[in-house]
Amino acid sequence: MSGRMPRRLVNHRGLLGNQFREHYLALEETYGPFVTVLQKEAAADAAQAHVLKLVATRTWEEAQQARANGRGRRPNARLVVALSKRIALDTGSYTLLVNRLRDLTGKQPTGHGPVDLARHLAGAPR
Repeated sequence: MSGRMPRRLVNHRGLLGNQFREHYLALEETYGPFVTVLQKEAAADAAQAHVLKLVATRTWEEAQQARANGRGRRPNARLVVALSKRIALDTGSYTLLVNRLRDLTGKQPTGHGPVDLARHLAGAPR
């Protein structure tokens, strides 16, 4: 783990650690460089929320597949709905944390947002 990234996981060498690191570096490329500790922590919060969102999505997908195709004991419908709500909450948290990071850095992402896509499509010949 690089010295410039805050630690959030017990072990940053596994799959989740790699996803955390990749997303942190992507945030740094988009909004960085991070100068203050507060900016670094906000980026780490957003990267951690991204990892939690991915884990929730995988858990929901596994439960959904087990319910549809599984044999024997399968997850009930309430669990699948609860897991889908978890994804929505994690997505909202991630969005909030990225907005906080954007506010702290004072930078807007370029070329990747829905407004940029709409501008690109509006200017594209048909």
